[in-house]
Amino acid sequence: MKGLDEKRVDKRRSYRVPIEISYISRGKNVSAQLLNHCEGGMCFESHFSFHPGETLNVRIKEFHPRGPCVGLCEGLRSITLAEVKWCSEVSDTDTSNYRVGIKFYAPVY
Repeated sequence: MKGLDEKRVDKRRSYRVPIEISYISRGKNVSAQLLNHCEGGMCFESHFSFHPGETLNVRIKEFHPRGPCVGLCEGLRSITLAEVKWCSEVSDTDTSNYRVGIKFYAPVY
């Protein structure tokens, strides 16, 4: 049974890799760290906060499809557009860090 706060439909996979976030509306790039992902979205950590509803372009900086992510990369997109669903400050560090949950936009064919 899922916890009350768990809203994910797909299985979450932990995989840490550097990513680059581009603000669609601001023309600015930010480095971040992917924490986990699923078929529908991902969670990452950043030094910058994001607002729910913002559209982001997400790019995996070091994507190795036959590398250490074998079995952990299912559903991971190397580049995608996504919507910020939530952002919360991480209080267990000396510097300001934020955990951000995003939902992938469906691909258009």
